[in-house]
Amino acid sequence: MYSVKMIEYVAYMYLRSLSFNQVIAILGAYYERDVFTKDRLVHHIEKIADRIPENEQISQWLKPKRSGYYAIDGPWLKYRGRDIVLLILLDVQSLDIVSYKIALKESADSYTKLIQKALPEIAVGTKGFFCDGDPGLLKAIKAHFRKTPIQLCVFHKYSRVNQIVPFIRPKTELDKEIKERVEKVLFAPTKDQAVEALRNLEQFAKEHESYDKLKKVIGILKRNFKLLLTHFENPEMSPYNNVLEGFNYIVKRRTRLMKGFKKPINITRWVKLLLLDWRFHLLKETEFKTRRNKSPLQLAGSNLPPKIYNWLTFVRKNYK
Repeated sequence: MYSVKMIEYVAYMYLRSLSFNQVIAILGAYYERDVFTKDRLVHHIEKIADRIPENEQISQWLKPKRSGYYAIDGPWLKYRGRDIVLLILLDVQSLDIVSYKIALKESADSYTKLIQKALPEIAVGTKGFFCDGDPGLLKAIKAHFRKTPIQLCVFHKYSRVNQIVPFIRPKTELDKEIKERVEKVLFAPTKDQAVEALRNLEQFAKEHESYDKLKKVIGILKRNFKLLLTHFENPEMSPYNNVLEGFNYIVKRRTRLMKGFKKPINITRWVKLLLLDWRFHLLKETEFKTRRNKSPLQLAGSNLPPKIYNWLTFVRKNYK
C-alpha cells in the first residue's frame, strides 16, 4: 500500500520526465528494490487523473483573469492508429488554458462546442482572436463574436507557401524571387504595402503562367487575405501566433511519447493531467522576463503561493 502523497509524488515525477521507465528506475535506485511495475504505475496515475478536478473547475476555484486575447488551434493526436484533434483555447498573454475539447475532426461544430464551453469566461471583454484560418474555426468564431478582430498567423501562411515552393534552399532563381515577393506581402510594414506587394505578385504570376506552383502560392495568400492584415488596424495584436505554435509543439511531444492512446477513457484522463500540469508549471526558459518562474495561472492573476512543490498535492489539500 502506498500513501496518497507518495502516488502524487510518483505522478509528478512522471509529468516531469514523461517516462515510466525512468520513474521506475529512480524509485528502484532509492529504495534498492522494485517498487512499481509499469502497469501498477499507470494504474495509480490514472486514478489520480480521475480524482483531480476538471479544467473548468480549476478555473472556477482559482478565478484566473482573462486578457481578452485568445488563440485557438488543434494539435493532432493518435488513437488506435487514427488521428484525433485536441482543440485548445489559450489566453495569449498568460498562456493559461481557458478550455479544450477532444474531437474526431476540425469542423465548425467541434469548434463551436469548444467556444461554447469557454463562453462563461470569454463572453465579456473579448478583444481579439488568433488562429490559422481553418474554415470551420472562422465560422464558429464569427457566429459568436461577429465584430471581434481575427488575426491569421502570418508565419503560418509563410510555412504553408514554403510547402509549395522551397524557401530554405530555393532550387532556382525563380523560386528565390518568389520567396522575396512572398516576404514582401506577408512581412510588409504597412497595410498598403502588403496590398501592393500582393498585386505585384499577381502580375508577376501572369508573366510566368507556365509555372503552376505560382498559381497555388497566389491562392494560399489570397485566402482570407484581409485577416492577415488585422494587426495593422489593431496594433496591440501581433501578426504571429508563436505562443500557440510553441504550446502545440509541447503537447505533441508529450503525447507522442505515449505511443498513442489505447482506450477512449485514457484520452480524457491523460490529456486532463497534461494540460492541468501545464497550467501549474513554472515557465523557466521563456525569453520574456515577466513570465519567468511564474505559472500560467499565476500570470493570469490567480491567488497562488509563490512556490508549489507538487501541484497535485496542492490541489488535493486546498480544492473544495
